[in-house]
Amino acid sequence: MKKADIIVLSGQSNAVGVGHVSCLPSHFDNETIAKWKAGYPDIKINYFSHDKKSGGFVNTSTGCTEVKKETIGPELGIAAELAEKYPGREFFIVKCAFGGMSMHKDFLSPSGGAEYDAGSYADQLPGIVACIESGAVARPSWCYNELVKLLRESIAYLEDNGYEPSVRAFCWMQGENDACSEQFTETYIKTYGAMLRDLSAAFPGYFDECVYIDAGISAVWPFYERINADKRAFAEQAENRVYIDTIAEGLTTEHEPFGAPDTYHYDSDCVIKLGRLFARAMKL
Repeated sequence: MKKADIIVLSGQSNAVGVGHVSCLPSHFDNETIAKWKAGYPDIKINYFSHDKKSGGFVNTSTGCTEVKKETIGPELGIAAELAEKYPGREFFIVKCAFGGMSMHKDFLSPSGGAEYDAGSYADQLPGIVACIESGAVARPSWCYNELVKLLRESIAYLEDNGYEPSVRAFCWMQGENDACSEQFTETYIKTYGAMLRDLSAAFPGYFDECVYIDAGISAVWPFYERINADKRAFAEQAENRVYIDTIAEGLTTEHEPFGAPDTYHYDSDCVIKLGRLFARAMKL
């Protein structure tokens, strides 16, 4: 039976990825960009990204982000790094990420708090992200439940096609929403830890070789220092945890799109770099 190395990518908008394809020529050559647009046939992705679904595994490429934006996510940097380090080796990315969502509510897992809602899914509201952005109130836990659902479907597909799947990395880019509140900053890392335990319990045996990679958030958020300090301390408690210091690594948010920078989201070259940092932290 063939091995299937699964890489989970999850979180909020910087996990979705808001790096504009139109800005890539300022950082990368045309051949590289053309390769990214064509996609990596050996590195597949099954995604539910903000408001867009792949509907199964497809080549990892540009555009695995949102319906209305021509953008890239960290999965592209992950794929680029893995293709260079392990040419010809298969990988399967499972991406479940939604812009603006929180750890304390939307990703709340069964042991994360009494508010956990086992029946909460994206179909509770039509176009759920747009509805929330317009002021609708979603039930708790829908992001966590969708993550479990997508991962379960991905594992079943791989097993049905003769693979022996194992989750080798869990890449987390989230915390910006919670860093806007002192209350939710205080409980952030406890809720995050509960989510990791619940995920592992939901998939017994599949996470045995997993490395949990947590990226720090940028300095534009009110309580970023506390969130990042807690992320770092949590990662230092176990050998299979890694913290990525995105600030020390020089990831920027203030340059793109050109003329009207979106300071909440990483610039396109930094989206690629974030993905590469995730891949370099993996133990494959």
